[in-house]
Amino acid sequence: MSLYQAAFFLLALLFVLVVTARGRVLPLLALLVGAAGFGYAAGMSTSHFTKAFGLGFAQSVNGLGLTVLAAAFLAAIADAAGATAWLKEKARGWRSRSLPLAVVGLVSGVASTPAAAFAVLTPLLRALGGGAPRPALTLGLSLSGAHGLLIPAPVMLANATILAADWALTLAYGVPVAVLTVLVGLGFARAAASGRPVEADTSVVMDGDSLHAPKRAALALVLVSVGLIALLITQSLGDIASEPLGGGSNREFLLALGRPPVLLLAGVALMLLVSWHREAGGLGEQGWVGRGLAGAAGLILLIGIAGGLAKMAQETGMAEMNAERLLGCHPAGALALLLPFALAAVMKTLQGSSLVAAITAAGMMMELAAPLGLGDPAGRALAALAIGAGAMTVSHLNDGLFWLVASAGRLSPTAAVARFSLGTALQGAVALAALILLRLLFS
Repeated sequence: MSLYQAAFFLLALLFVLVVTARGRVLPLLALLVGAAGFGYAAGMSTSHFTKAFGLGFAQSVNGLGLTVLAAAFLAAIADAAGATAWLKEKARGWRSRSLPLAVVGLVSGVASTPAAAFAVLTPLLRALGGGAPRPALTLGLSLSGAHGLLIPAPVMLANATILAADWALTLAYGVPVAVLTVLVGLGFARAAASGRPVEADTSVVMDGDSLHAPKRAALALVLVSVGLIALLITQSLGDIASEPLGGGSNREFLLALGRPPVLLLAGVALMLLVSWHREAGGLGEQGWVGRGLAGAAGLILLIGIAGGLAKMAQETGMAEMNAERLLGCHPAGALALLLPFALAAVMKTLQGSSLVAAITAAGMMMELAAPLGLGDPAGRALAALAIGAGAMTVSHLNDGLFWLVASAGRLSPTAAVARFSLGTALQGAVALAALILLRLLFS
């Protein structure tokens, strides 16, 4: 049954791609219909699939959706204060916009989730990237690649903890592989997407009660973006369930710092305070609040529907059952790393959540590490990294990060699959090859 469910899931994805091609149907509507079709085809009752869908929708909107709203408000303030236009003009003289974004993605990849990090960086990306597909693809691939290979990203913390891998050794192996993976993503983005900025009118008519200081607003946008990323990284530290950073009430405090309501309130308040932006009616429907809400509403709903589809896939259990089919394969030597990678990749692709895929794959590998020849410290560290790389492969329509990259790069679902999804698959393959090579060298 699980094979049939996986086939129905892939058919639902194909349906969304076909009907949204050339803009014939809105992705939001197509994804909703595809989710319903998958639910019924997979044998879920109406009550079951609607409950699962509603839960996934609510969790996604409450989590990533609020973060997207915070970013939309920041972008609206930056546009009104002239920060977006000022930064865009400064970036015109840069020889490359992609390399700085790749570095930012590498550092920010240890945030609590790559999707949240991408969302809070979107206002800065709009200014520096000019709405071009290449910068969005570069940042998305950099965040994805780093998140699956670096501690203290939650995916790697979970892997290393469950497999009892040495964190220092995991980090020592993970850093060079993460750098390589990010460079591969950078090269792929340059080859697959245009870097030509999409000109957009970011000017806002300012009245006598408004202060228009673009340099100060640009500085505010940079500082606030860095601050929000720092909060998300701090939240990752809170996932370390041990003293001195992660134990007891300290852990709850650190986790709270990166939660969406804090990002929303703190980010907007700091942006207004540092930029000293004033706009008559700014808090109303015609002000920056209204503009931000209008710009983010469609994307938030789309992310919610993607979350609903992901939850439905998780409820069927098809990801775990199909992954278990691989447990009978026991590759020899350094190729043993193929198994943990494949387990995580299958589950990520079928149910969308990198963290769920990583935790489940690590649990399956607990008793298999020693029989596969991965029971030594180096083997456990590399197995954890293989799971992390697999857990970021492949990002597609049931992943919020996919839709964020597609929106920022102005890519259709089909174009995003051909670029971002393929890019994450390529990064996963390169990371796996690098890990196998490390195993050969240090076994």
